[in-house]
Amino acid sequence: MVESALNNIRLAEQRVNSMNVFPVADGDTGTNMRLTLENGFKRAQQTRHLGLYLKDLAAGMLLGARGNSGVILSQLFKGMSNALINKGIVNPGELRDSFILGYKTAYKAVVNPVEGTILTVAREGIEEVRYQIRGKISLEDSLKLYLEAMYRSLSKTPEKLDVLKESNVLDSGAYGYIVIIEGMYKYLIGEKVESNTELPEIKTETVTPLYFDENSNFVEGYCMEFLLQLLSSRVNVKEFNLNNYINHIKELGTSIVCLKEGSIVKVHIHTLNPSPIIDFSKQFGEFINFKLENMQLQHNEYSIVKNKSDKPAKKLGIIAVVNGEELENIYRELGCDYVIPASGNMNTSSSEFLNAIDTVNAEKIAIFPNNSNTFGAAHQAIDIARAKDRIFIVPTKTMIEGIVALQMDLPDDEPNSRMNAFHENIKLATTIGVTKATKNYEKGDFCCKINDEIALINDELVAVSTDVVSCLEKAIHSIDLTDKSGMLIYLSKDVSDELEEKLNAVLSNIEGIDYQITKGGQDIYDVLVGIF
Repeated sequence: MVESALNNIRLAEQRVNSMNVFPVADGDTGTNMRLTLENGFKRAQQTRHLGLYLKDLAAGMLLGARGNSGVILSQLFKGMSNALINKGIVNPGELRDSFILGYKTAYKAVVNPVEGTILTVAREGIEEVRYQIRGKISLEDSLKLYLEAMYRSLSKTPEKLDVLKESNVLDSGAYGYIVIIEGMYKYLIGEKVESNTELPEIKTETVTPLYFDENSNFVEGYCMEFLLQLLSSRVNVKEFNLNNYINHIKELGTSIVCLKEGSIVKVHIHTLNPSPIIDFSKQFGEFINFKLENMQLQHNEYSIVKNKSDKPAKKLGIIAVVNGEELENIYRELGCDYVIPASGNMNTSSSEFLNAIDTVNAEKIAIFPNNSNTFGAAHQAIDIARAKDRIFIVPTKTMIEGIVALQMDLPDDEPNSRMNAFHENIKLATTIGVTKATKNYEKGDFCCKINDEIALINDELVAVSTDVVSCLEKAIHSIDLTDKSGMLIYLSKDVSDELEEKLNAVLSNIEGIDYQITKGGQDIYDVLVGIF
């Protein structure tokens, strides 16, 4: 059922993404939900006990949760898992109760729940039919009732959320959740859901394993364990010579433990190159199970942890989510201890935040999410780490806010004073982003067509034009610059030298404002501007 659900959201991923309210190329709800469920599916081990499977699935989703929609989805499944943790099998009434605990868990996880979203649809859907799911009703009919009720709730989301009504769209997260449950239902009624194995390329950073990155040396090798089922079509099982097999793999690794039980060979070996061992073994049979662990990870972890224990911890460490190679360097120069590279959508998982938290050696840690869509994953990582007393989120909604806060930081001050200053200083920054419209859009007096240049100030659409420079100029003139003295401009990697010259000509005419133009390398926004 979960695999069918995953395939269903894969097929609908771009459709869910396109339900984005604004005409900005950061619609990623479908991608976030797919990645979250995908991470859980990969982690969960096959077992005949439903509760144990759901426990692994929910844990994987919690660690892989991306964006607010992914975090809420992971919480829905966490509630379901908690309800069914001791259940080897499930009946319709128990499934109903798991959906109820699912939405209650999700509501608790959201600081300020908003109606007209995935939360509403998950709640209203099951509450509408909870008393119909009883007696001898089947699982299939239970899910059908739930889905029909959620679709009715989905159709009413614009009535509950003005931003949906103004844009004439339904809530994308709610629709994505319905798609997932629908995939489960389709499996139960025998409808096969298949998706292309080659998904559309999504620009997201993969999670880098803790203690091992592009600068690491690899000398410790792999710890390799497997069970090899000998096959009579490839070898005479009774005459299989274990000693000859061991003598061959001795040349390929160390720390060998090898034994034969009936027609199964169990192998443990340390090696720098697993491929020859795999190829040699497959001459005699196929693997029943297989484990390959990077021992360099373990070695590096031991070394880093030991070094951390030998060095005094900083009073306050700083973690930031950043998009753009040049912007990453700027954050490091401003004193950021750990930069989490992100795509333009700022898709960052709870697992990536946990890696950062484990790496930074500090008594207290400040996290700069730099996008409201990243807050949920950061909060979830803090909950998983059980570190609410020492890890705090500075509610930066843009990378500009983070830069302004760090520029004004006084590293010698006490952590609490610095944290208070961060919160105050981010209020001083006004962020303008200029990008191309991804669809036609109309709201009030604002109207744009696909591929028009549009400008947003703190996520509100304020200007439209046919070119970047005039669009930015309109946006700047819409701001009261009376108390402003500085301007930071960051250009994407695609901005030409000619465009930079035109920007210089416009900005030099603004009196009383010092400005600086720098390559930022960010995605989505051709120009990011901070006015303070």
